[in-house]
Amino acid sequence: VYAQDDWKITPRLTLNLGLRYELHPPIRERHSNSAAFDPDYSSTVNGSIVKGAVVVSDNKALSEVSTDFATSIDPTPVVTAATAGIPSGLRYTYKAGIAPRIGFAWRLYGNDKTVLRGGWGRFMETPMGFALYAGAAVSSSFLGTYDQSVDASGTPALTWANPYNAATVEGSGSAIFNYAFPIHYKDPSVQQWNLTLEQDMGHGMGLRLSYTGSHGSNLEAMADLNQVPANTAGYSAVEASRPYTSWAIIQSVVNAAESNYHSGTVELSRHSGKGITFDANYTWTRDLSNASGAVPTAFAVAGGSWISDRYHPGVDYGNVIFDRRHRLLATGLYQLPFGHGTRWLNQGTLLNQIVGNWQIGGVVVMQSGAFLTPYQESTDPAGTNVLVTESITRADSVAHVSPYMSHRTAGQWLNPSAFSIPADNIGRFGNAGVGSVVGPGTANLSLSLTKDFTLYAKSKLEVGVEAANVLNHRNYETPNMQVDATGSFGTITALQSAEGAGPRSLQLTGRINF
Repeated sequence: VYAQDDWKITPRLTLNLGLRYELHPPIRERHSNSAAFDPDYSSTVNGSIVKGAVVVSDNKALSEVSTDFATSIDPTPVVTAATAGIPSGLRYTYKAGIAPRIGFAWRLYGNDKTVLRGGWGRFMETPMGFALYAGAAVSSSFLGTYDQSVDASGTPALTWANPYNAATVEGSGSAIFNYAFPIHYKDPSVQQWNLTLEQDMGHGMGLRLSYTGSHGSNLEAMADLNQVPANTAGYSAVEASRPYTSWAIIQSVVNAAESNYHSGTVELSRHSGKGITFDANYTWTRDLSNASGAVPTAFAVAGGSWISDRYHPGVDYGNVIFDRRHRLLATGLYQLPFGHGTRWLNQGTLLNQIVGNWQIGGVVVMQSGAFLTPYQESTDPAGTNVLVTESITRADSVAHVSPYMSHRTAGQWLNPSAFSIPADNIGRFGNAGVGSVVGPGTANLSLSLTKDFTLYAKSKLEVGVEAANVLNHRNYETPNMQVDATGSFGTITALQSAEGAGPRSLQLTGRINF
């Protein structure tokens, strides 16, 4: 539900006002074949308090619970939503989806030469598909592990006649919940704001100065609800103190991530006029978040990425992978001044067919490198079983040692002496920050030369040649960031390919416009 209006307060000032409300009730699997994990549920089994419960939507779902599943999580109970006191959709509906908007346009001097624009808004997001997928068929199916053994008489536990011996199903403390979805989930939101000054420079040129910012809250991350706090004793020593001892891993979405973005842009353009058109802009950005998890390898995805520590999600806060602190992009077209309607060689039909209607185009891209994170796969420094839940974790940075080689080459872009593998069970995670290393930048000039030939009426033949990365500058891909990869950490084995930044390539073009 939304309402919006434009209010022209004065001939110079206009306001844009809006208010939006969004309500996203949980999607329910129509056959009740889904489950949730309630971390706050408490019960007494055989005189002992058991924390947590698996919750299914109704009695029909309860009747379809796999016996092997129930055995593997014993004594954790499986209860209906009514018993747990939660909605049958297995999560509460988030009701704070209020999303206001405000914007303005102000002609500072009462003319169209100088305009100041700005705005702010709150925007909502809901994980429609992932929320439904989470918990699907967890309680009604079970992937058991059946270990073969032979007793003293030589009789095997598993035989062709009885290959699935229930007695060998993994017992309590070995089950994994993929994926739990929070019962009290909050829809992620982002506040966005901007301020722009636009100035008509004359001669068809315009100047734009812009600031853009945003803040995301309640963003999704993935965490193990059964994670133990960082410790110096080691996971095997504290394993029995897990919050939910009937389980191994409870992989759950949590509203634990945030983001903060700020950027400034200067843009000069000429979009109309004879002879030349161009657009050139420079952007500076600072993009910070922990939504991409402990060791970001890609942008954040639905459901979130694994975070290092569910007790302290801020330890993964850092520069967003693939963001570029500095970026310059310039594009332009230049109509060569020869032929009809131009300054030079403008007489004669045959001469115009030869020298007229030539056009040069160009694209310049210059940007700093992507933000990267050093990682390792050898140790569990925090003693939290991280190599089982996430398989990788961050490395350590060596103080006062530059991460970059004094002479950078593809064979060794980063300095191996700047990073180390932390020891097991030191009570903390690796201290190499998320996005603490900057990869190779990009420098690319691409050009094109085209010409139009008039065929008949309004039909034209356009032919030309295009050269991507005309200077054949080597734009390296990101280096190997695995610190414990012997001999290959910090090395580069490929070139960039996006935005024409790969090896120089030539292309002949031809098309008919009619």
